[in-house]
Amino acid sequence: MTNQNYFLIGKLGKPHSLKGFQYINIEHFFRNFDLKEITLQIDGVNFVVEEFKRHLKNRNLIKFHSYDTIESISELRNMDVKINKNLLSTFINEDKLPWPGFFTGQELECNNYKLLSYEVLNNIYFCKISGIEMSVPYNSSFFNFKNNNLTLLDSSLTI
Repeated sequence: MTNQNYFLIGKLGKPHSLKGFQYINIEHFFRNFDLKEITLQIDGVNFVVEEFKRHLKNRNLIKFHSYDTIESISELRNMDVKINKNLLSTFINEDKLPWPGFFTGQELECNNYKLLSYEVLNNIYFCKISGIEMSVPYNSSFFNFKNNNLTLLDSSLTI
Protein backbone atom coordinates (compact mmCIF):
# COMPACT_ATOMS: atom_id res chain seq x y z
CA MET A 1 0.00 0.00 0.00
CA THR A 2 1.39 3.41 -0.95
CA ASN A 3 0.93 6.54 1.10
CA GLN A 4 -0.74 9.18 -1.09
CA ASN A 5 0.77 11.97 1.01
CA TYR A 6 4.35 11.16 0.01
CA PHE A 7 5.85 11.77 -3.42
CA LEU A 8 9.12 10.53 -4.87
CA ILE A 9 11.55 13.41 -5.46
CA GLY A 10 14.92 11.71 -5.68
CA LYS A 11 17.34 8.86 -5.17
CA LEU A 12 20.36 8.87 -2.91
CA GLY A 13 23.76 8.20 -4.43
CA LYS A 14 27.20 7.36 -3.16
CA PRO A 15 28.79 8.99 -0.12
CA HIS A 16 30.77 12.12 -0.96
CA SER A 17 32.94 12.80 2.06
CA LEU A 18 33.81 11.83 5.58
CA LYS A 19 31.36 14.40 6.96
CA GLY A 20 28.18 12.54 6.03
CA PHE A 21 27.35 14.15 2.69
CA GLN A 22 26.09 12.05 -0.18
CA TYR A 23 24.98 12.65 -3.72
CA ILE A 24 21.29 12.92 -4.43
CA ASN A 25 19.67 12.75 -7.84
CA ILE A 26 16.80 15.07 -6.97
CA GLU A 27 13.81 16.25 -8.96
CA HIS A 28 14.81 19.27 -11.04
CA PHE A 29 12.23 21.54 -9.33
CA PHE A 30 13.90 21.22 -5.90
CA ARG A 31 17.53 21.68 -6.96
CA ASN A 32 17.72 25.40 -6.25
CA PHE A 33 15.72 25.48 -3.02
CA ASP A 34 17.18 25.42 0.47
CA LEU A 35 16.03 22.10 1.92
CA LYS A 36 17.69 22.72 5.28
CA GLU A 37 15.55 21.46 8.20
CA ILE A 38 12.99 19.90 5.83
CA THR A 39 11.81 16.42 6.77
CA LEU A 40 12.06 13.88 3.96
CA GLN A 41 11.13 10.20 4.07
CA ILE A 42 13.40 7.29 3.16
CA ASP A 43 12.04 3.76 3.38
CA GLY A 44 9.24 4.92 5.68
CA VAL A 45 11.61 6.69 8.10
CA ASN A 46 11.77 10.48 8.53
CA PHE A 47 15.11 12.20 7.96
CA VAL A 48 15.74 15.89 8.65
CA VAL A 49 18.03 17.66 6.19
CA GLU A 50 20.99 19.29 7.90
CA GLU A 51 22.46 20.70 4.70
CA PHE A 52 21.68 20.68 0.99
CA LYS A 53 23.94 22.20 -1.65
CA ARG A 54 24.91 22.26 -5.29
CA HIS A 55 28.00 20.37 -6.30
CA LEU A 56 29.76 20.75 -9.63
CA LYS A 57 27.55 21.22 -12.69
CA ASN A 58 24.14 19.62 -12.17
CA ARG A 59 24.70 17.64 -9.00
CA ASN A 60 23.51 18.08 -5.47
CA LEU A 61 24.74 16.92 -2.08
CA ILE A 62 22.60 16.26 0.96
CA LYS A 63 23.42 15.67 4.61
CA PHE A 64 20.96 14.47 7.23
CA HIS A 65 21.06 15.23 10.96
CA SER A 66 22.85 12.50 12.97
CA TYR A 67 24.49 11.00 9.87
CA ASP A 68 28.10 12.09 10.07
CA THR A 69 30.14 9.19 8.69
CA ILE A 70 30.49 7.28 5.45
CA GLU A 71 29.39 4.15 7.30
CA SER A 72 26.15 5.77 8.49
CA ILE A 73 25.12 6.96 5.03
CA SER A 74 26.39 4.01 2.96
CA GLU A 75 23.27 2.06 3.92
CA LEU A 76 21.11 4.78 2.36
CA ARG A 77 22.68 4.51 -1.09
CA ASN A 78 20.17 3.92 -3.92
CA MET A 79 17.22 4.57 -1.63
CA ASP A 80 14.23 6.62 -2.77
CA VAL A 81 13.62 10.00 -1.15
CA LYS A 82 10.06 11.22 -0.70
CA ILE A 83 8.47 14.49 0.34
CA ASN A 84 5.19 14.99 2.18
CA LYS A 85 2.39 16.83 0.41
CA ASN A 86 2.02 18.94 3.56
CA LEU A 87 5.01 20.88 2.16
CA LEU A 88 3.02 21.79 -0.96
CA SER A 89 3.14 25.55 -0.27
CA THR A 90 6.69 25.52 1.08
CA PHE A 91 8.42 25.32 -2.30
CA ILE A 92 6.98 27.80 -4.81
CA ASN A 93 8.78 28.70 -8.04
CA GLU A 94 9.17 32.15 -9.61
CA ASP A 95 5.74 31.75 -11.25
CA LYS A 96 4.20 31.22 -7.80
CA LEU A 97 3.53 27.56 -8.60
CA PRO A 98 4.39 24.45 -6.56
CA TRP A 99 6.04 21.32 -7.89
CA PRO A 100 3.64 19.79 -10.48
CA GLY A 101 4.39 16.29 -9.17
CA PHE A 102 2.04 16.97 -6.26
CA PHE A 103 -0.84 17.12 -8.75
CA THR A 104 0.03 14.28 -11.14
CA GLY A 105 -3.02 12.07 -11.60
CA GLN A 106 -5.35 14.58 -9.98
CA GLU A 107 -8.12 16.75 -11.33
CA LEU A 108 -7.29 20.41 -11.53
CA GLU A 109 -9.51 22.93 -9.78
CA CYS A 110 -12.70 24.24 -11.46
CA ASN A 111 -12.29 22.81 -14.95
CA ASN A 112 -12.40 18.98 -14.87
CA TYR A 113 -8.96 18.60 -16.42
CA LYS A 114 -6.49 16.11 -15.01
CA LEU A 115 -2.73 16.61 -14.89
CA LEU A 116 -1.52 13.34 -16.40
CA SER A 117 2.25 13.86 -16.34
CA TYR A 118 4.98 16.43 -16.75
CA GLU A 119 8.46 16.68 -18.24
CA VAL A 120 11.37 19.10 -18.08
CA LEU A 121 12.97 20.28 -21.30
CA ASN A 122 15.77 22.87 -21.14
CA ASN A 123 14.75 23.81 -17.58
CA ILE A 124 11.14 24.43 -18.62
CA TYR A 125 8.31 22.30 -17.28
CA PHE A 126 5.58 21.06 -19.61
CA CYS A 127 2.41 19.33 -18.44
CA LYS A 128 0.30 16.78 -20.25
CA ILE A 129 -3.34 17.54 -19.45
CA SER A 130 -6.34 15.29 -20.19
CA GLY A 131 -8.34 16.58 -23.15
CA ILE A 132 -5.49 18.76 -24.44
CA GLU A 133 -3.37 17.38 -27.27
CA MET A 134 -0.29 19.55 -26.79
CA SER A 135 1.84 19.85 -23.66
CA VAL A 136 1.12 22.99 -21.68
CA PRO A 137 3.98 25.11 -20.31
CA TYR A 138 3.91 25.09 -16.51
CA ASN A 139 3.93 28.81 -15.79
CA SER A 140 1.66 31.58 -14.54
CA SER A 141 0.32 32.25 -18.04
CA PHE A 142 -1.43 28.88 -18.01
CA PHE A 143 -1.70 27.84 -14.34
CA ASN A 144 -2.72 29.41 -11.06
CA PHE A 145 -2.11 28.09 -7.54
CA LYS A 146 -4.47 29.30 -4.84
CA ASN A 147 -5.72 27.74 -1.59
CA ASN A 148 -3.60 24.62 -2.27
CA ASN A 149 -5.40 24.05 -5.59
CA LEU A 150 -3.94 24.15 -9.09
CA THR A 151 -6.07 25.59 -11.89
CA LEU A 152 -5.53 25.55 -15.66
CA LEU A 153 -6.32 29.12 -16.72
CA ASP A 154 -6.72 28.90 -20.49
CA SER A 155 -9.48 26.48 -21.45
CA SER A 156 -9.14 27.51 -25.14
CA LEU A 157 -6.30 24.99 -25.39
CA THR A 158 -8.79 22.16 -25.89
CA ILE A 159 -9.47 20.69 -29.33
